[in-house]
Amino acid sequence: MDLVKSKQRVADHGEVFTPPHLVEAMLDLVGDEADRVEARFLEPACGSGNFLVPVLQRKLATVQARYGRSDFETRHQGLLALMSVYGIELLADNVVECRENLLHEFAHLIGITADDVLFAAAANVLGVNIVHGDALSMTMQGTSPRPITFAEWAYLGKGKYH
Repeated sequence: MDLVKSKQRVADHGEVFTPPHLVEAMLDLVGDEADRVEARFLEPACGSGNFLVPVLQRKLATVQARYGRSDFETRHQGLLALMSVYGIELLADNVVECRENLLHEFAHLIGITADDVLFAAAANVLGVNIVHGDALSMTMQGTSPRPITFAEWAYLGKGKYH
């Protein structure tokens, strides 16, 4: 894994990616929270998802362990796990890459393809949960900056969310 996309991005934005072994060590520090399906994680400089993808992997491993015998519950608890992952990223290309990486990981671990309705739901969730913004000023990037806000998702059971 490359830790730097370009020297210019480091100079302009301080963009340096955390190596996977450090990510895992840091996630180990928060213990079981990284494994809880409903525990919320916010990465204020999410880049391409170097922290969020391993968090999602841990959450989905918990889903498989708890609900693996029920395809229905695996799918819906898996979506809840994805709903609990949030990110803010300053650079637009990283926002796109982070969403793609999380969606790919979700689809792979849940066992769905792009034509599955759950895939579309996951893509919509990521469109809301991974935002193009500035975590220092807590504003969205764009022509008219506005405060960053996030949806708080909840699973009501029987395939319904709020």
